[in-house]
Amino acid sequence: MKWMTKRGYIRLFSYSIAVVAILAGFAIVNMNMAANYKAQLENNYQQSLNELSETMDSIETNLTKSIYSNSDKMLYEISSDLYSECTKAKDALSRLPVGQMNLSSTYKFISQASDYATYIAQKTASGETVSEEEHNNLSTLLNYASQLNTSIESMVSICNNGGLITASNVKNEDNITVNALTNDMTTAENAFKDYPTLLYDGPFADAVLNRESEMLKNADSYSKEDAIDIAAYAMDCSTDQVSFESEEDGNLPCYVFTYGQKTVGITKSGGYVAYMLYGGKITKSTVTEQNAVNIAKNYLDKLGYENMTETYYMTDNNVCVINFAYTVSNVVYYSDLIKVGVSMNDGEVVSMEAKGFLVNHRERTAFKATEKQADLQKNLSPYLEVLDVKRCVIPKDNGTEAMCYEFHCESSETNEEVLIYVNANTGAEENILLLLYSDGGTLTK
Repeated sequence: MKWMTKRGYIRLFSYSIAVVAILAGFAIVNMNMAANYKAQLENNYQQSLNELSETMDSIETNLTKSIYSNSDKMLYEISSDLYSECTKAKDALSRLPVGQMNLSSTYKFISQASDYATYIAQKTASGETVSEEEHNNLSTLLNYASQLNTSIESMVSICNNGGLITASNVKNEDNITVNALTNDMTTAENAFKDYPTLLYDGPFADAVLNRESEMLKNADSYSKEDAIDIAAYAMDCSTDQVSFESEEDGNLPCYVFTYGQKTVGITKSGGYVAYMLYGGKITKSTVTEQNAVNIAKNYLDKLGYENMTETYYMTDNNVCVINFAYTVSNVVYYSDLIKVGVSMNDGEVVSMEAKGFLVNHRERTAFKATEKQADLQKNLSPYLEVLDVKRCVIPKDNGTEAMCYEFHCESSETNEEVLIYVNANTGAEENILLLLYSDGGTLTK
């Protein structure tokens, strides 16, 4: 046997190193591929979990509205919307490791809620009335929805703080079981593909913003130089401090100007302040909400927006945003909406949004009601106590408006407060909004 030469040893050693390097390279590539796959899987899981959380919130909201409605038409619309949200929730669940996350009871609940929504919709569509037992069934489903929603929100919070679904450290620990609610339930049918949607935002903002403004189409045209004076007035500075930024087209053409961290849009027709934005941060809060409301009201008067009444407000990040609606003869026109943001640090107006008002405001006929308020009030759900009543005009999905009585009510079962909008001429329930109170203010849902 021949002994290997020194050069042979070196060559063998080099080959060995090369083989090890190649194997290590394959291992690293495989590890990276596995890590990337796991990261992508985790990302998909968390996206699906967020979708599930959003749809569960909508399911809870629609179930709450359903127990407050006493109108077959409104209940049909709510049930149709509920069926659609259940379908979305099932789709989100199908992309999650249901067993690993203890979500099997959630799937059972969603399936049952979907079936029951179909049953209620079919019953109301045929002219039948929802019984007390069926109302109680809706309350039972709402109770389960609330528990599951809280649990899923907790899971989302865990993920947002670093928890990983793929590492099995995100679980739903609630053992919630849903029994059959009624023998009348039928299998869900694909009958609601074109279900109606409620397009109200906080509560009446962007439903008809795409229409042409009647208020501005015949108004005088303003030059850029004229608009600079208005911008300086709106931002509380001199004209030589204002910088021209750009021009905006669309259904509300504007000149855009800046001063410091403020940006303002002035309409080319009419010279109205359409909006003001603020790019800074506000770190302190020393102004009261009532002072903020008064400051915002005075600011609107200064800009020529008269007869505006505050409807509700919300404070977030040390800015109090107040919603105002045009009000004449004690009738609130919710289409004609303006939002004003006031710094809670020093009371400075830092934001303003008047597009809803500029697009929707116009001369209207006086409020006329063929139905008596007292008679309509009697038709409300027996589970509600009326706290206050207003006359109002609200926008509808199709761009028209409805004269309504706004019944501010409280549930005798849950003490939750709701707004029921009943058409003053047809007696139909036009909308239901849930009132959400917090330390920051009031929101609607």
